[in-house]
Amino acid sequence: MNNEEKRRSNVRLGLILATVALVFFVGFMARVVLLSGAHP
Repeated sequence: MNNEEKRRSNVRLGLILATVALVFFVGFMARVVLLSGAHP
């Protein structure tokens, strides 16, 4: 595996991890908003 392939796989892994983190964060924020809205 040369540097270009390694860098490309690292970028792909970073994007996947960032997407997963973003999904968890959005889900958490949505739950907080819904819970705070349900109990004023």
